[in-house]
Formats: sequence, structure tokens, C-alpha cells
Amino acid sequence: MAGVVARWDAYWFTPTAPTNLAIGRMVFFGLLFYLYLPYDFSGWAEVDAVFWLPTWSFAVLRLPVLEAGTLRVLQTIWKVALACACIGLATRASITTVFVVGFYLLGLPHCFGKVHHYDSMLIFVFAILALARPGDAYSVDRLLAQWRNPRPVAPSGAYTWPVRAIWVVLACVFFGAGVSKLRASGLAWVASDNLAIVLVQAQYFFGNAVPLTTAGLTLVAMPMASRILAAATVAGEVGYPLALVSRQARVVLVPGMLLMQLGIRVLLGPTFFPMMSCNVFWVPWDRVLAALGRSSRRIDGLC
Repeated sequence: MAGVVARWDAYWFTPTAPTNLAIGRMVFFGLLFYLYLPYDFSGWAEVDAVFWLPTWSFAVLRLPVLEAGTLRVLQTIWKVALACACIGLATRASITTVFVVGFYLLGLPHCFGKVHHYDSMLIFVFAILALARPGDAYSVDRLLAQWRNPRPVAPSGAYTWPVRAIWVVLACVFFGAGVSKLRASGLAWVASDNLAIVLVQAQYFFGNAVPLTTAGLTLVAMPMASRILAAATVAGEVGYPLALVSRQARVVLVPGMLLMQLGIRVLLGPTFFPMMSCNVFWVPWDRVLAALGRSSRRIDGLC
């Protein structure tokens, strides 16, 4: 039992450098700032109240639809907070603002009869990062702190558990999606023409985005192709938690499911870009920087 506890503790709190968490923060919030900068939330104030169907969180907290002007102010604050979180300026306050304001702004579109699944998990990631210390490196905060204390940041478990927690959130989302398919349809989700029908429907149904190509119709013409894709989807979703504990599984499952979401955009239309941005926390940024450093030294040696 002591060995299990030790492994559990090591998984979450092995001291690591702040690099992976900090660079993950930069890329994550930078991508979200880019994705949401053109988005205008104020239009939801103009939707007729007859369509208002608040989610349980909005209902429990009694959150209303605010006026368009108030929504414009809130979205400006939120986008500025995203930018500040990216560069690491007042990092803790910025990410807390992203979480609190984002809880309302991102939750609002879910309250009109359709609960979306491309951005819901962002709230959990915001909460994790708000409780963490992602601004201890590669941030304006760190530059300012170095003037007072130039000593390097020591490795700590505080830089390990947030990354692991985000991995767990991603694993829960994918695993839940796979289990839901099997519970609702069983193996028929794979063995039937279900995915083929969806691929055809996507060519005639306008959702939040239209397919980028008509390649889905080409796949439908090959009966086994859609079934293979369906099987790979379910296998990847149900098996995704293996990425939490196996580096070999991680190398296959994480890029595989990322490609699946890109495939959905190309063949079916729906966009998962906000959710896909969470994958930056799988990247071993410390090893990426080390590899770039070695390449730079080799190039310098040739000059």
C-alpha cells in the first residue's frame, strides 16, 4: 500500500522545472486570445427570451442574460485578461479574471437549447491554472521579480500537478464521449452505417461551421472506411486514459485524437479549436527547448 501511495504522490508532485507549465500557459492563452478576439458575445442579449433555457449552473446561480452594453464591457475585460495571462502580467489575477468572467461568457451560449462540447472543458482548465503558479517563468511577473531576486526558480511539485490535472480533464472528456457512444448504441455505433449517414448529412446541414471538403462523400462510397473511422474514434476515446500513465500510449493517443478533431472540422464542419488548444499541456516543452538548443549549437559549429 505504501508503494501505491508513493507512486501516486510521485505522479502528482515530483519536483519539475516551471518550463512546461509556463510555456503551456503562454501558448494556451495566446491561442484562446486569437480564437476569441473576433467573437462578439453581445449578440446573445438580442435573442428572444422564449429560447432561454439556462444550464443547471446558470439556474442555481440565477445568472440572467445581461444587456448588450454590459456584455461588451465584460468581453473586453475577458479578452484583456486573456492577453495578460498569455504574457504573464499579474498572472494570478489575470487567470482568475479569465475564469470568473469566462464562466459567464462561455456558459451563456449553452443556455439557449444546445449544450456545446467544444469549449466546456476550458472552465476546468482556467480553474486549475488559477490555483497554480504558471507565471513563475516566461512571464512579465518573473522579469519583474528577477530585479528583486535574481535566483533561478527551483523545481517544485507545484509545477507538476497542474499539468497532470489538465491531462486528467482531457482524459475524462474523451473517455466520457466514448462510453456515451457505447452506452447509447453499443457496437452498432461502429458496425452500422451511422457514421456514413452523419458524413452525408454534414454536406447538407449548416451547423456552427460547414465541412471544408466533400471528402466525406468519398469515404461513404467505401463502406468499410466509415466503419474503420468509427472504430478508431471509439477506441481512441475509451483508451485515452492510458495516456495518463503510459508514454507509449501518449505518443499514439494524444496526436491521434487531435487528428480526429481536425478530421471532424474537415469532414463534418464542427470546430473544436478551443478544446484542441488544451493539448499544448501535453507537449514536453523542456525537451523541445533542449532539442532546439542542441540544433542551434550544431548550426553555430558549422558556421
